[in-house]
Amino acid sequence: MRSMTLLERYIFKRAALFSLASLAALVLVVWVVQVLQRVDLVRTTVGAASDILWIALMLMPDLAAGVLPFAILVGSIQALNSLNADSERSVMAAAGASQYLIARPIMLVGIIAAALVLFNSNYAGPKASKAFQDGIRSINANAISLFLQPGRFERIQDGLIMSVSDTRGATIRGLFLADTRDPEMDVNYFAQEANIVDLNGESFLVLKNGQLHRRTADDKAISVIEFQTYAFDLADLRPVSSRDWVRMSERSTGELVNPDPNDPLFQTHPNRFIEELSQRRSDWLYALAFALWAVAVASPPRTNRQGPGATMIIGLGGALLLKAAGFMAVSQVEKNTALVLLVYALPIMGIITSLVLLHRNTNIVESRFVHAVEAGLQNAMRFAQKLLPGRRRQGRAA
Repeated sequence: MRSMTLLERYIFKRAALFSLASLAALVLVVWVVQVLQRVDLVRTTVGAASDILWIALMLMPDLAAGVLPFAILVGSIQALNSLNADSERSVMAAAGASQYLIARPIMLVGIIAAALVLFNSNYAGPKASKAFQDGIRSINANAISLFLQPGRFERIQDGLIMSVSDTRGATIRGLFLADTRDPEMDVNYFAQEANIVDLNGESFLVLKNGQLHRRTADDKAISVIEFQTYAFDLADLRPVSSRDWVRMSERSTGELVNPDPNDPLFQTHPNRFIEELSQRRSDWLYALAFALWAVAVASPPRTNRQGPGATMIIGLGGALLLKAAGFMAVSQVEKNTALVLLVYALPIMGIITSLVLLHRNTNIVESRFVHAVEAGLQNAMRFAQKLLPGRRRQGRAA
């Protein structure tokens, strides 16, 4: 900050304030949605209600890190648009200020955001995720062992009904579980006995000596499978697949870099470790890419008559396309580890593209392509308005 000029500090403060406001709004909206989805975890006790508030707070690190690059993008574009609205950007350009001078404070905001995302992905995020899942497991374990009444059918979650014959502490007799959460398949579980088992500090529901009945939605075919033991993760009451006792999001980065050779999940699905690690090591690049993209889109000087135009739409549209491509690349790493290069290449390509646009002083908003798209949309809107019944009657009356 000391090496920055007065003008750069001014831009930095405005971009930082707008980014913080955008971050607070985005996190609040997403957090409320996530909390409302888990209101059914709250039981009849005050303790459970207080627990759900603490668990909801554990969502904050990952939610903030997930939306932080977009908050930087939105906040930076708002800051640059405000400079143009107050004619400050035009004065800067007339005084000889280049786009690189404008980009430097915005990039500093992006670098700070990238450091925060990197810290969360590799340290704070896994710890918060583990605390979140453990809290849900604890609530579900208490709900099953304490609040289920023998002989009654209780709705544990939407699409999940459970009934027991008897409960004695962590031991359950005569368990029935109906799972209709998957629209393509209904599954019913019957078990003579079930136990709530603590493994490595986590709780699981282990069914013993039972059957599961599967019925597909398309052809109504029913299949019956007998089992001796069947494990459920109490975090979401879903079967533990491939003995994945610990979720990938809960594992530390050290476990991903140097996994235990005897880990059952590593033996059966080693590429999942590579997938998770590549995501944690590439997420921070999007904060830099979005900060540069904001400068490329909104930094060119404009007059008051021109207005902000489509800067926000273009900025968000380009960022969403890049992030969606990155998400698709990460999701395919488990099938093909060669795509790890693409996971890193996509945000780096976004950074290079923005740098090239800045070097060429390209005004994206005033480009022929954007004007052609705007004209096409306006023509489509006029055509749609002509098709409206109200428009037709007005035209006939005239």
